[in-house]
Order: sequence, then C-alpha cells, then structure tokens
Amino acid sequence: MSRDMRPKEPAPYFSPKELAERWRCARSSVDRIAREAGLRRVLLGSGSRGMVRYLRKEVERYEESRLV
Repeated sequence: MSRDMRPKEPAPYFSPKELAERWRCARSSVDRIAREAGLRRVLLGSGSRGMVRYLRKEVERYEESRLV
C-alpha cells in the first residue's frame, strides 16, 4: 500500500474560528476586522445552519497590507 507523499495544499478558505486562532483574538473581533477590511465572505448553506468562510488569498493579502 503506497501513500501519496505530496504535501497537502492549504484549504482555499478560513473559517471564522480558524481566523480567531490565527489572529489570537475573539471570534467577534474576526467579524469586525473582516467587515472593516472589506473581506468578502463565502456563505455555504443557508439560514442559521449556513457556514461563513473567508478566502485565504484575501486574508493573506490583508495581513500583508498590515505589516509595519
């Protein structure tokens, strides 16, 4: 049995929880920062059971723009 040894490509999205962990802040702060930064959200599903995801490329671009 052979295993695929190629490195896994990162997911194209971040969940709000993943961003909170990445940025070491509260989940509510992620929503505020993302809204103020103009980060677009991908809404998967509908209603209260829907999921919000942020595009990895946009998040990384935003982080890059905040370097001082």
